[in-house]
Amino acid sequence: MLTFEFSINILILLGVIAVSGFAGFSLRSRQLAKSRSKLVKVENEMISSHAEILELQKEYMTMELRLRGIKDPVIVMRNPSQTESKEQLPNGALRKKLLTKDLTPTRNEGYQLIYDNLLTKEARSNTGS
Repeated sequence: MLTFEFSINILILLGVIAVSGFAGFSLRSRQLAKSRSKLVKVENEMISSHAEILELQKEYMTMELRLRGIKDPVIVMRNPSQTESKEQLPNGALRKKLLTKDLTPTRNEGYQLIYDNLLTKEARSNTGS
């Protein structure tokens, strides 16, 4: 059988362990520093957004208090006088009369009218040729 003779120097082994421990510690400390910096950045962003929201709320409340101080919030606009507008407004009674239920076709009647119009156009084109 083959035997391998392998000697380990204890000082080199301790040195390798110390270097690997230091490398692991430094890598982990970098990861923690990055995560802390990201956390601080997000916290600052949230604080600034909350400050902006509070500022907007303050502006809203001041505007609401100003509006409460106004007795009549409706602004009266001047009516056009009869001398400025010489054109007559259309008669609303005629429109109401045309849109009554008796004169408006139902859905099926409307389709029938369209169908009849198409048939008459087709008949005219056939007789004309």
